[in-house]
Amino acid sequence: MAEDDQDLELDVEEGEEGEGEGGGSKKLIIIIAAAVLLVGGGVAAFFLMGDDSPATDETDEEVVEEKGPAIYVSVPNALTANLPGKKRGRTVQVKLNFLVRSMDAKDNVRQHLPQLRNDILMLLSQKHSDDLKVPDGRQKLQEEALVTVQATLTNLVGEPTVEKVLFTSFVMQ
Repeated sequence: MAEDDQDLELDVEEGEEGEGEGGGSKKLIIIIAAAVLLVGGGVAAFFLMGDDSPATDETDEEVVEEKGPAIYVSVPNALTANLPGKKRGRTVQVKLNFLVRSMDAKDNVRQHLPQLRNDILMLLSQKHSDDLKVPDGRQKLQEEALVTVQATLTNLVGEPTVEKVLFTSFVMQ
């Protein structure tokens, strides 16, 4: 009988250990969940904070220093041109602004504005109205206007000066 009592005690102890493992598995799940949250938070922080390597910081600072603040130069009066079309000709009217990054660039653009207006008007008058009806055609015209303006300013002042040509109004009738 003593052996039977010992067997019962072992069974009871084993049962208690089984319950302890159930409680231990809950603790294990909590620990794993906490670890996943910590790792996820670390990954999120890494992506949100970005790479802190010195080479990247120096490059970013140089770009910001070179560009300077955006300065917009308005072109007074809209440019108007008659454009041929497949069915009928149309008239287009475009208002422009130039994006520059320095006061010297702004002065250069203002000084040579008559030449810039002329060159953009010549470019505009070579276009077909059907091409400018679609956004892609207007985008292409904007890119060509930038190339034209930069070429003109490079010839006149030795540098392209203008970073972007902006259409603030584009009306075609």
